[in-house]
Amino acid sequence: MLKWTVVVLAAVILALVALSALPDRRADPPDASIRLFEARLTLYPEADPDAIWTFVVPEASFDPTAETTTLFDLRDGARSVAGEVDFTLTGDEVVIDRNDDLRGDALQAVLQADGLVLDMAARAGRQVRIDQRAARFEVPRATITGDGLDGVYEDMRIAFDFTEFEAGGPGTVGYATFEAERAPTE
Repeated sequence: MLKWTVVVLAAVILALVALSALPDRRADPPDASIRLFEARLTLYPEADPDAIWTFVVPEASFDPTAETTTLFDLRDGARSVAGEVDFTLTGDEVVIDRNDDLRGDALQAVLQADGLVLDMAARAGRQVRIDQRAARFEVPRATITGDGLDGVYEDMRIAFDFTEFEAGGPGTVGYATFEAERAPTE
């Protein structure tokens, strides 16, 4: 009897080894992302309840696993408060994360009140981040242009309304050029 038990046990072990050597026949799970074309999206950030963001893009993709939405070729983005657009936003690829923050390698914001243009670029592996909770842009390299203003800054943090900003730190570069008109003489 013991002899037959050992034979059966050896047969079971051989069968299990043979089964484990077979190729995996499970189907790959389908891509869970959702793709939209010619999409119009609206974002109501929880951290900035007075703001409404609108985006019009030729393509958008939502990844439910990562909880991110990627906007491709954004040419018509805007942030509004109380029905008034305070700035517009463009970029080749903009990712909206689970905190409603926006990230990208190259974004451009135009402040509508002053016509200032903020060109934002990634640097040294750090992306541009638009932080909803702090209501500011966090920019590795920024160029600001506008009426009488031309400046380049690194490691910049600037408020959405452009009233507060800080830039720099060890090893950073920054310069600005301002044009001022002379006061009329009496």
